[in-house]
Amino acid sequence: MPPQTTLDIQAARARTSFDPDSLHRVLLSGHKDPDTRKRVAQLLADDPKFDKRARPYLSRPEQIERGLSTTKALFDLVDRHDLDHNEYLEALVSAMDEPVGLNLHEIAFTPVIASQGSDDQQAQWLPRCYNHEILGAYLQTELGHGSNVQQLETTATYDSKTDEFVLHSPTISATKWWIGALGVLATHGVVQARLFLKGKDYGPHLFILQLRSLDDHSLMPGIEAGEIGPKVHGAMGSVDNGWARFNSVRIPRAHMLSRFASVDPKDGGTYKTPPHAKLSYGGMIFIRAQMISNLSWREAKAATISLRYLHMRRQFADPEVKTGERVERQVISYPGVYMRVVPELANCIVFMLAGKDMANLYHSMAERLATGDTSLLASTHAVSSGLKVYVSTRTVAGIEVFRRSMGGHGMMAASGVGRVFATELPAQTYEGENGVLSLQVARAALKSLAIAARGGDRAKALVAESPFDAYLGALSPRPASLPVAAPSTGADAQWTDRAFLTRLLALRAALSVARLAERMQRDGAKFGDLSWECNAASDAVVEAFLAKRTGEMLEQLEGAGDRERDVMQRVVNLFLLSTLVNALAPLLELSILVPSSAAPLRAAQAHAAKALLPDLVGLTDSFGFSDWELDTSVGNADGSVYERMLAKARADTELNLGTKADQERLYRDYIKPVLERGKRRAAGGRTDEKL
Repeated sequence: MPPQTTLDIQAARARTSFDPDSLHRVLLSGHKDPDTRKRVAQLLADDPKFDKRARPYLSRPEQIERGLSTTKALFDLVDRHDLDHNEYLEALVSAMDEPVGLNLHEIAFTPVIASQGSDDQQAQWLPRCYNHEILGAYLQTELGHGSNVQQLETTATYDSKTDEFVLHSPTISATKWWIGALGVLATHGVVQARLFLKGKDYGPHLFILQLRSLDDHSLMPGIEAGEIGPKVHGAMGSVDNGWARFNSVRIPRAHMLSRFASVDPKDGGTYKTPPHAKLSYGGMIFIRAQMISNLSWREAKAATISLRYLHMRRQFADPEVKTGERVERQVISYPGVYMRVVPELANCIVFMLAGKDMANLYHSMAERLATGDTSLLASTHAVSSGLKVYVSTRTVAGIEVFRRSMGGHGMMAASGVGRVFATELPAQTYEGENGVLSLQVARAALKSLAIAARGGDRAKALVAESPFDAYLGALSPRPASLPVAAPSTGADAQWTDRAFLTRLLALRAALSVARLAERMQRDGAKFGDLSWECNAASDAVVEAFLAKRTGEMLEQLEGAGDRERDVMQRVVNLFLLSTLVNALAPLLELSILVPSSAAPLRAAQAHAAKALLPDLVGLTDSFGFSDWELDTSVGNADGSVYERMLAKARADTELNLGTKADQERLYRDYIKPVLERGKRRAAGGRTDEKL
């Protein structure tokens, strides 16, 4: 007879109203090939070099070594199985589940050269990047500046006599800092430095710099570099984040990435102006675009572990059962639990859709940039910034909700959820600190509002062509009266009307931005003085965007059958309702809703969450994670949670406490003296509490 936990997970799986494998393909369509992902994950699982058992017990030096050893093992795997480039990236970014310095070569270094380098530079450098003849890092942030790229201090001064740039760190605060792969791995880097030409400062530009010798990996002359040390919660322990300083390091003029901006050596150096001032931000946009999808799939691991466990875990008998055997209830059945975790699952799935949408938008922008068309750059920057803030904040919070819902077992490293949290926590800081980045979103929203207010063809095009600004259509015409009238279908039906819910979020965004603008105009408040309201306005704009785009994507689900469409519609409806519940304060403050709407809105959210209960395990199965990928003792597919936890504790004794001799030494050196002291005190007749 299988244990009760196995019976419970099997019963939950049997209640699923759709085909998880079909939904898995829907979620990955246009993004990844499900068969490739599964095959690559299995190759890694079968290779003992990728065994994960020892990870929680490693020291910091051992973590760095593991990062390097898995990097080598990955290329051994690629060669042994003749994996193509997409299969290699799948292994590195998704299946391996272990951020290493090599990730930065693929998501930051190489893409910047591909998007910002001239044709000649791409021909020279990209083959070396793709073959991993060189390994790269992206050197942007500094000790003194992170999000404020315009104030970076590293300089690149053009020397017309030698036709070279001189890279220099003029101050301590100009030290490059937090640079992934710089501490140990990287041989080359793309450096953000201020271009000085004939004494004039042209602001940050991008330069290729060799950091270490390709013969013995020693630092090149004039470069000082090292590793910055462990991160909070042991996050990304296998990534060698580094620092670097430059002492008048000379590089050829041809090492300035020059697809858009360049220096002509004529007349002592002549600057060619780029068609858009922020073209060098393309690399950051690419990284942020990748982050949205990656974050959602990382949270999906936490959701899978937690929701499986909550079906297997039983706690407390139902007090309403008066006769017969009082069987303890599954934890997931308690409203106090499922009202925490089910909305987070809905967030996770919506963010998956947003990730695919963001990737498509980035590629459209990149294709246009390649022809010199910058029309999508500003809106893509705003979308990527807004989604990066919103998704990273809520993903990290959601992972922690999943962990806390598991009680004490969620605190175990063996649960696997804490590791996901620690790995994704830094996402709120890197590629733009979220509080600062949300100000950029609000500033972009204010600019769009000004365009919309002027009317005319440009305003119409903005609302019609930019999905990120479509919410401004709620002001054209501006509602004659508020609160918003419910659809004629009735009070209950309004909360299942996706168009109505989307309109509420669009109004909230439009009126939030309009209020921000009015405060600046009427009260004379400065933008910096309204930073807290800017953060709220940024969230409102992103939520309106997600509501509109997710609804549109529901109509375009590739390969989805009726049952898969139905469950996705219910997931999106819960996302919209939960978003509105969390936004009740501004909705009431802006008079979009009346207080009497709060209770039915909350009731609708609770009903939508409860209606998804039979499909929770099926939804997590649709993510398609193998037990090896999850690396958990409490969320395995077969449900044998307690057996695995005990077996792991037994098997890991030496990893956890050392050898038998080590354990005997602990007793001999520390425990035994304490006990002998107590024995001596007792022999002396001591019975009081004094030490």
